[in-house]
Amino acid sequence: MADDDDESLSLTSPKLDALKALYSKAKVRLPNPNAPIHDNIHKYRSSLNPREKKVKTKVEKDDEPGPSASGLPKRRFLPHQEPIYAPRPQRSMHNVLSRMENITGPLAILKKCMDQRVRIKVFTRDMIGLRGYCIAFLAAFDKHWNLALEDVREVWTRRKRNKVPALGEPSAVRQMVKQPRVVVLKNERKKEVCERHIGQLLVRGEQVALISVEGLIDKEKET
Repeated sequence: MADDDDESLSLTSPKLDALKALYSKAKVRLPNPNAPIHDNIHKYRSSLNPREKKVKTKVEKDDEPGPSASGLPKRRFLPHQEPIYAPRPQRSMHNVLSRMENITGPLAILKKCMDQRVRIKVFTRDMIGLRGYCIAFLAAFDKHWNLALEDVREVWTRRKRNKVPALGEPSAVRQMVKQPRVVVLKNERKKEVCERHIGQLLVRGEQVALISVEGLIDKEKET
């Protein structure tokens, strides 16, 4: 019985009883005391065939998952889950110049005056009634009747004011800015009619009361 016990506890014997050797109080002799200890059978099989170990492939920085610009980790998508690039149709840019080309209605007459360089007469108003008028060439306009005028001759009426002349020399800023010369055409009891010439003038649509054409529009040049 002692020989059978020795063979059942011997690791090199074909009659080895592993469970008995595991729980036996007798000291089991190991054939190789320096043999590595493995936790499971998979580690043992991988130690027998070291060539079967998986070789780690170098991951490029672009494919490597990491924090995005927002600080959150990037999400991996399958090929069919990738976003689809769908460019939006570009809309044509609309500005004052493009809208003037396709203008219709009463504003179309202003477009003809601008193209054919025909002078127009713009009557302006104030809080009570008509303030005066401007005769000029039209440079640009919009649907709100805002007008950009060139070579303007302005005539308007204003109240008389007894101003005290300023003493001292004019400032440097006033000398640099050339003010248009105002000519008084007519003096009345409380009002006076003035006239001046301006190179360029912008008239807001809320100040426009009436517009008339001073010249003749050539209909043969209409397109």
